[in-house]
Amino acid sequence: MSRFRPSRTYQHELDVRFPGDHVPGWARPLVEGQLPNSAAWLVELPRRAGKTWLAHAVERARADRPSLRVDLRSTAETVRRRGLACLRGGRQAPAVSPGCVVLVDEPALVRGADGGPGGPGGLGGSAGGARTHRTAWGDGAPALGGVGPAALAAGLEQVRDAGAVPVVFATPAEQLLLAPHLGADAPKDVLRPPRLTDAECARMADRVPEWAPGVVAMLREAEPAWLQTPFLLELALQTAEEHPALRADAARLATAAYEEACGRHQYVPQWFHDGLAAEHRAALRARRWRDAGVEAGVRDAHTPPADDPVIVRHLPDVLRIHHITDLHHGGGLRDNVDAKDTSQAGQRLAELAGAGSPLDAYLEHVRQLAARGRAPHLVIATGDLVNRPVDADGETALAWLRALEDHLADHPDLRPDDPRVLLTGGNHDVSWELCLDEDPQARHRWFARVFAPYPHPDLHEPDTAARRVYVTYPGAGLRVALLGTAESGGEPAHDRDRERLARFRADYVEAADAADDEAVRRIVLDFERHDPGVLARGVLDRLKSEPGYVTLAALHHPLSPVPAVEIAPYSGVVNAGQAKWTLAEAATSLVLHGHTHLGFTAAERLLGTASPWTTRIAGAPALGSRESDERNGYNEVFVAREGGAHALALRTVRYEAGTWTPAHPVAFTPGAPDETPLRVLCEDPAHL
Repeated sequence: MSRFRPSRTYQHELDVRFPGDHVPGWARPLVEGQLPNSAAWLVELPRRAGKTWLAHAVERARADRPSLRVDLRSTAETVRRRGLACLRGGRQAPAVSPGCVVLVDEPALVRGADGGPGGPGGLGGSAGGARTHRTAWGDGAPALGGVGPAALAAGLEQVRDAGAVPVVFATPAEQLLLAPHLGADAPKDVLRPPRLTDAECARMADRVPEWAPGVVAMLREAEPAWLQTPFLLELALQTAEEHPALRADAARLATAAYEEACGRHQYVPQWFHDGLAAEHRAALRARRWRDAGVEAGVRDAHTPPADDPVIVRHLPDVLRIHHITDLHHGGGLRDNVDAKDTSQAGQRLAELAGAGSPLDAYLEHVRQLAARGRAPHLVIATGDLVNRPVDADGETALAWLRALEDHLADHPDLRPDDPRVLLTGGNHDVSWELCLDEDPQARHRWFARVFAPYPHPDLHEPDTAARRVYVTYPGAGLRVALLGTAESGGEPAHDRDRERLARFRADYVEAADAADDEAVRRIVLDFERHDPGVLARGVLDRLKSEPGYVTLAALHHPLSPVPAVEIAPYSGVVNAGQAKWTLAEAATSLVLHGHTHLGFTAAERLLGTASPWTTRIAGAPALGSRESDERNGYNEVFVAREGGAHALALRTVRYEAGTWTPAHPVAFTPGAPDETPLRVLCEDPAHL
């Protein structure tokens, strides 16, 4: 027989907060019948936190003193028989004795519905029939026996005037509606029961002393949020009871308990949607954006602690992604300081002023973000990691990426083995001297070898079916498509150049005892070349939508013209239209690219597709190169998950006067035709 069942009806012998005749200090004003400062005590608890058990416990603790418990969801006739029709807007005086504690459970408040019997507040003539009103938690919810806050407050005042002590057990949504009607002193009368104490947790675990105390100790060390309320702890212990293999694995136990809460117990609808007001939900959502570094413009509202373990998984921290591109290690990098004085003293002054490149400044920037709790969780680099693929520059780039990894932040939706840095190669990452090799993939092997520790589009694989396409983060509901556009990079611009190169290489290798690869490389660079961006058809054919996921794509060359004029052959993707169509069909929300050294954002909606879809496209400034018409910088992408739904925001951060300055963010939902202000994204969706 199960010893743990969080949804059971009240049983005193299982009440860990009120064991035996013990009354916790915070509950004594209720048990002792102390008069509130206003019209009523307000005991505020989220749903599934034990309000009804607390009402029963107070009633039992007053067994030798008068008390009266009423559930306002009951029919009007039931409430009338209890002598408390006044709480439903009735005209009858309350039938209570002086000193009686009246415990009002489930007030089922209805916003903007006040009146007397038969009116919109009292529902006096309905005998409990269901009507649809604007409830404390939204529009269109059936309010069985619902009452307006002003009508309930008036009834509570009558109860208090009769010498009784009114106590209302309310959710945060109900407290928000009712408190303004109770008088100026109402805030003094709000009681918020504290989290479970160690002794209370131990009492629950003592039901099965063989293993439950060990589980409680494990949760206290690794997942202490599950020790907040009796319901949560009992749910975790029930899960451990049903799945003994999880008793030694806190992470798996917490995940299983979360799934049980969402499935069998409908915890999120009860706690979040029914128990909070729209203002609370908006404030919680806005708080996530604010913690991520983006201000949503929503007024904060008092909400329950935001570390409820189920809600944290339903509404996790916003995922931060840095999109960097065109690092050009080994190439011409912009200087942070124009050090014209080359003397030792001048160089010392330059060091003090922050000499170096934007690549150095970015690492320091991320280190500072980490110190403030705002470092990126993921980094996507979209090509041109080096200026030319030589081992020395590759090692420099690799060391730089490793230093960057050291500062990345953890996120609850990411597993320890999830890759945190994703790469795509650019035209500068291609071995041009191998462009005439009989194997078309030879030019990509250097990049694949040097950057093997990081996921990238496996252009060195001739079979497109063998290449990596999506990197998936199941916990975050996120996919990133890594697309290689430098497939044919380094091609000679003219056939005559190709023929000359072929003759030269053959003659050189035949004549030399040992081929001087560096000499060949220098000669290859002298020839006119182009770097066409192209996406292999075999890769495009593998792009598919995945329900429940938000999808990003990363590539080097731009898919759309940018607001700058560059006269160059093949500066974009030659099959861009085909690629954009396929990416839209695969429900790709955002495409990240580099190559143009320009921060740029666009939204493209292809008409005539199976379902309307808008794909956002964002180029980032070059992070390190001085070959740019604008300041160096990067893009910051924010992904907010709520259950299985996602919202995104994007902004460009530029390095100006030694400071990383973010632009105003652009926010949107996947595939939506228009952008949405963050303030609006924090509000409830229209269907709720």
